Amino acid sequence: MRSFKLKDYILRDTIAAVSTFPSKSALGVIKISGKRALTIANKIFTPKHKKDLKKVKNFTIHYGWIKDIDEVLVSVMRGPHSYTTENVIEISSHGGAVVLNKILQTVLDCGARLALVGEFTYRALVYGRIDLFQAQSICNIVEARSSEGLKLAQAQLRGESSQTISKLKEEVKDLFTQFEAYINFPEDQISFSKSLIRKRLKKAFNKIDHILDGSKEAKVLTEGLRCVICGRANVGKSTLFNRLLKQERVIVSHISGTTRDVVEETISIKGVPLKIYDTAGIFEGKDLITKRAIEHSHRAFDEADLIILLLDGSKPLSKDDNLLLKKIDGRNVIICINKSDLKQKINLKAIKGRKVRLSALRNKGIKDLEEAVHKAVYKDGISRQDMIFLSQHQSKMLKEAKSHISQACDFFDQGYTVDFTATALKNCLDSLGALSGDVLSQDILKSIFSNFCIGK
Repeated sequence: MRSFKLKDYILRDTIAAVSTFPSKSALGVIKISGKRALTIANKIFTPKHKKDLKKVKNFTIHYGWIKDIDEVLVSVMRGPHSYTTENVIEISSHGGAVVLNKILQTVLDCGARLALVGEFTYRALVYGRIDLFQAQSICNIVEARSSEGLKLAQAQLRGESSQTISKLKEEVKDLFTQFEAYINFPEDQISFSKSLIRKRLKKAFNKIDHILDGSKEAKVLTEGLRCVICGRANVGKSTLFNRLLKQERVIVSHISGTTRDVVEETISIKGVPLKIYDTAGIFEGKDLITKRAIEHSHRAFDEADLIILLLDGSKPLSKDDNLLLKKIDGRNVIICINKSDLKQKINLKAIKGRKVRLSALRNKGIKDLEEAVHKAVYKDGISRQDMIFLSQHQSKMLKEAKSHISQACDFFDQGYTVDFTATALKNCLDSLGALSGDVLSQDILKSIFSNFCIGK
């Protein structure tokens, strides 16, 4: 995690950075933002047709040269109608670390400061162009690992998540106002329906609960789901692994113990990015190499978000099968009954949990498994509006809000005086305010911008 110190983000400075990956490529972009952006650009840029960049129209592009360095295009975006709401210049040059660094150094020599991580987006946040959820979504758009993850991040950038939290805050605020009025103006004999209040408190609690569940699903779309294929020797783990990858990634053999280590690949199943692992087994090994492989398998098994347990449907459950069934108890598991093309001898009644029949060898039932994976990730009742990307600190704030609203429900149901419920609702509002960035604390900003790169 990169260092983040709020005092270093000095708004009066004009900042600059390379905004594209500095590698051998067709194009690269240097971004400048601040009061001196246009002045600096005028100093270093020689346009083909003589002009003053301070006088050109907004949102225009100009062709020319950066002093003996490269042929470029310069884009002019004046504040407040820019990404940071400040004057912004973008210099598009040929790609490559040398040319980009030379142009950047020229900009810095003329009075700009090298931007810190996420500083352009930080200014957009501080100046009110975007809110905290939109700032988070920008990072998620850059790091999206699937089309579904990208769609979700784009929706958050459009403000859908902000609207969801805003509606929730308004509901809690309205409840709090009612209780405050009852406390502060007892002489007015304000009355309200207890059954309706109870229903609204429960609705707010359920909404927070759904958003927490949705944030876990959103995290999967960002970071991927760690999925382990496990099973006893020669059950078809590597064959299934290859089928899911749609290529022969690992050697398949009828000889037991062919896989001698944990093999990892990243795939997408119905829009869900999976880090999928083919393991060497988790039983005792006789030689040092096999023992090391089994240690790696144990680690992958323990850290897995989803386990695909493969059982041989053509054979009765073995001692090793029963051991694995015990180990997966309480975990997020899909049980695959493999070799469905052969005569079945397995006792399905002895196996609890989600089951999928397939034949990895014949490529049958793979779509059913993919559907089961999708269902294992997405809970029923979770809407897209509830799937919000949250930083670690934001998640903590939402859990606190859930705790406070739960306390409010308990106080109300157990007949406590109304000031207890009002206090719990006020605490819930404070947590929701911290979540959405009504007050930008060091912890909140650090949780967002420490994950950004320089130039964004």
